[in-house]
Amino acid sequence: MSLLNLPRAAVFSALMFGALVFEGCAQHAAPPAQPVAVVNAQGQPWNDAALFLAGMPGRTESTYKKFEAGESWKRYSTEFDSTWSKAEKEQYAAVDTFQKRELSSVATGQFVFYPFSGPDVIYATRFFPAGKTYVFAGLEPVGSIERVKALREEGLERELQGWRQSVASIFNRSFFVTSEMDRQLRGKDTDGLLPVMLLLLARSGYEIDHVRYGQLSDSGEFQDEAAGVKKHQGVEIGFMKQGDKDVRKVYYFSTNLIGDFEPLPPFMQFVSKQGKLDTLVKSASFLLHWQQCAGMRRFILDNSNLILQDDTGIPFRYFTPPDWQVSLFGQYSAPDRPFKKEYQKDLAAAFDNPANVRELGFSLGYGAGRRPSSMMLARRVKASAQAEEAKKTPTAGGQ
Repeated sequence: MSLLNLPRAAVFSALMFGALVFEGCAQHAAPPAQPVAVVNAQGQPWNDAALFLAGMPGRTESTYKKFEAGESWKRYSTEFDSTWSKAEKEQYAAVDTFQKRELSSVATGQFVFYPFSGPDVIYATRFFPAGKTYVFAGLEPVGSIERVKALREEGLERELQGWRQSVASIFNRSFFVTSEMDRQLRGKDTDGLLPVMLLLLARSGYEIDHVRYGQLSDSGEFQDEAAGVKKHQGVEIGFMKQGDKDVRKVYYFSTNLIGDFEPLPPFMQFVSKQGKLDTLVKSASFLLHWQQCAGMRRFILDNSNLILQDDTGIPFRYFTPPDWQVSLFGQYSAPDRPFKKEYQKDLAAAFDNPANVRELGFSLGYGAGRRPSSMMLARRVKASAQAEEAKKTPTAGGQ
């Protein structure tokens, strides 16, 4: 899932220590229910592409309907059905249980911020299913569905195999591997993240209402981009599930999250305009441990009501009482290479006390399936009236 939001040289240097690999696995199962008809005609071509890429039957008028009778797409659809069913049974059901038990009563359900996200709409919408607006960000390009629209019967098997590979790690490892995204989402399989996000939304039972490319003004307003732009700065995806009264929105911005952010750049102003954050940080390459990310770390701490993260997020030492109430889940384990130096002794000590730790119930992150997983839920504690009054009262000798 993670995106190394660093200059390319730094990314390359970090990745030289080791690569994260994955293997596909699937078992046959019945296909999931298809979403209801799209509510906005402008979104129909996007919804058609999403269903096709997700291996789900589309409407009769779909541009991609002609491919569904072929053996290549049938195999692709069957394999995807099996992979999704396996993930639902072995991973997502436990995530949903955790969400209902630990998050449903504390998450605001309005605005979710997910820095270093990649195209991971699965975990964002699973952890925060009531979210109205989601904002993702990373270095990977936004992308388009032009290559999907240009598909031909000849070469279809090769293209579908590429799509299987492009999403395999989110099922097998619970995150998108940076080095694989660099290769697959910069021209090998597609030109960016948008098609993967559409695919995962369709598989999650959502329909695509609209897609809107945009750019940010100097004051952080999302505006329609100028005509003829080839490298998109941002995208807004409107999506709905049966029973939703309003269209939800997920934004993805291709932007660098490194810097001091003084003054706030347009992207951070855009995030600020959404309101208080429910922040998710997962498999983020420990970037928020580094001085280069002090600006983003400070912004998250200053603007979040709630932060759900694994150990790659903000270091444990920043969550001090009385400002933060912290809950720990699972079992903390030492990071793998190249991140061994990011081991947190204070976090390990906190996990050593059984009274501090509750059940997690699933495996995720860099050690998924190989070593214990952990998560931390930090909730901002509202200052008491007495504490607020004390702040206003001058100390002895004060002016």
